[in-house]
Amino acid sequence: MSGHAVTLEDLVASFQSASESLERSYRELQGRVQSLTAELEREREERVRLERLAAMGEMAMELAHEIRNPLGSIELYASMLEGEYAEQIVRSVRLLNHSVTNVLQFGKPIVPAPERISVNRLLEGIRAFLQPIAQQKRIRIETDCDTDCYAVADLELLHRMLLNLVLNALRETPTDGTVSLKGQVAGCDVSIVVEDTGPGIQEEQLARIFDPMFSTSRDGCGLGLPIVKRIVESHNGTVSVGSSRNGTRFLITIPHNMEVVRESLAYSR
Repeated sequence: MSGHAVTLEDLVASFQSASESLERSYRELQGRVQSLTAELEREREERVRLERLAAMGEMAMELAHEIRNPLGSIELYASMLEGEYAEQIVRSVRLLNHSVTNVLQFGKPIVPAPERISVNRLLEGIRAFLQPIAQQKRIRIETDCDTDCYAVADLELLHRMLLNLVLNALRETPTDGTVSLKGQVAGCDVSIVVEDTGPGIQEEQLARIFDPMFSTSRDGCGLGLPIVKRIVESHNGTVSVGSSRNGTRFLITIPHNMEVVRESLAYSR
């Protein structure tokens, strides 16, 4: 036979090589199919979860609308009464109405109606409103703001934003702790700081605290901080957070110049 003739051993070796190559390709293909199947299953589960969340959101919106009317009646009648209990009822109704507003606001665009407001009065209003709740836990609410500190902003929206932040702080701060509210003019901006002496937020959770439906507390619903962020950004401002075992500090900055706010609103529309 010629030296170039193919032997039986060569044919067997070629067949084995081809067989092994096909087997490897089959295993790779099988692994890829399994990976794609798992990915499709995850996407299906995520789609089902989002559909459920959407349905729950619609139900929550309808429920919030239904709750708001009787809340208004309760507040009206309680405000006609006198005494400490009547004041507690009014305050509780307003806090519940705040939670309802969070739900209703969550699915709607936020469009501020900016005007010149006193930051000092804003902070003092929050302190006075939440003081009875703080006293129950023996927590001090302190304010520090110049009387001539003014901002160009929507008073109702900033009030709601600060309520969310301070209520969170009161919930997390232990007995005999302190929640501080500070305001000052910083160049072209007005800065507002909300700081507490609570246990702090874990580092891995800090990146997610502004995500909708994410909460670091069992009692939280995960709507407050996302709405805080949306309200601040609707004013063309920024919000940042820092935390340690000694407490948590939120810093909000909004433009001091009305024209900046108006230009931002015109651009967003």
